[in-house]
Amino acid sequence: MKKIILFLSVIALAMVSCAEKDAFTIKGKLPSGAYDGQQVFLQTLNDDWKGNVNIDTANVVDGQFIFKGLAKEGPTVHFIALSDAPDNMKRPVLLIVEPGEIEVTLDSVSSVKGTTTNNVYQAFQTKAQLIDSEMRSLYEKAKQDTSAVNKQELEKQFEEKDGQLTKETYDFIKGNAGTNLGAYLFSRNYYRFSLDQQKELFAGIDTAYKSNARLAKIGQAIEKRDATSEGKTFTDVKAKTPDGKDAALSDYAGKGKYVLVDFWASWCPPCRAEMPKLVEMYKEFKGKDFEIVGLSLDKDGEAWKKGIKDLNITWPQISDLKYWDSELSSTYGVNSIPHLMLLDKDGKILARGINADQAKEKLAELLK
Repeated sequence: MKKIILFLSVIALAMVSCAEKDAFTIKGKLPSGAYDGQQVFLQTLNDDWKGNVNIDTANVVDGQFIFKGLAKEGPTVHFIALSDAPDNMKRPVLLIVEPGEIEVTLDSVSSVKGTTTNNVYQAFQTKAQLIDSEMRSLYEKAKQDTSAVNKQELEKQFEEKDGQLTKETYDFIKGNAGTNLGAYLFSRNYYRFSLDQQKELFAGIDTAYKSNARLAKIGQAIEKRDATSEGKTFTDVKAKTPDGKDAALSDYAGKGKYVLVDFWASWCPPCRAEMPKLVEMYKEFKGKDFEIVGLSLDKDGEAWKKGIKDLNITWPQISDLKYWDSELSSTYGVNSIPHLMLLDKDGKILARGINADQAKEKLAELLK
């Protein structure tokens, strides 16, 4: 009997030891008194990583809240969200649930620290937030400045900062590619990267995460983009013109003209901002073995037609009005717009993922 009791005691101690090893505590702070009585939610990703689900709730008391639990699945992405947050705090704050004590400060600029992964991620976030703040400042200056020369310089500085942010993000994901955090950040930022970078980072993701619906779809998009990369002949897609007639990319591509394919949508602010440059480019090069073809990801036919009229678009347009489920974008693995693709006279892809200025520079060389 004593041996049995001793054996059971050893098992019990082992269980307690494992529980202590996996235990985590999240201690949160908010501006004192401002949010007392509100609820704070601990959230995890849903199955397809397209949203969050609440898994625990705490009340704010004296500007503080606390969560406790066991991190049985290793370091995993979670979020903290306030039940009635002001506009500058509505976005859930990302943190990594892992053994140890995690400190969260919720404010207009939130922070997470205390455990190894959270400290590393916070260091990256601090850099990213600084660059983002600088980009916002440049954007506001560009909106207010009426000088074309100044605007051009500000746009150049903005693109440089955007490139810096992309590099920081790429480096962080690459250094954490096999982790749950790395896989999640890739799923949210993959559109920033070149095809080669996408292929490299996706290859480094743990196979356990690649079965996730979101990442599986991204993997398929990378394969399609690879199949339609520079040097490959264009893949034909079919849709309708604004007046409802059947049309295809092959009606224009491979017909002896350079063709600039513009993936866009009337609901896309960056697309609309870029459009005046395409209008000027069309005026300059039209009739010189050159054509533009718009492949729209619109979902509302009337909005699409209005956008064409309002933006002074006079080149051919086609759309299947299926938004991001469009065959036009999925065939080419396009995951963000605007997206420009330049075809040579035989329909071979010369460049893709370029902006209007880069397209104009290439065309000026080709059509001189």
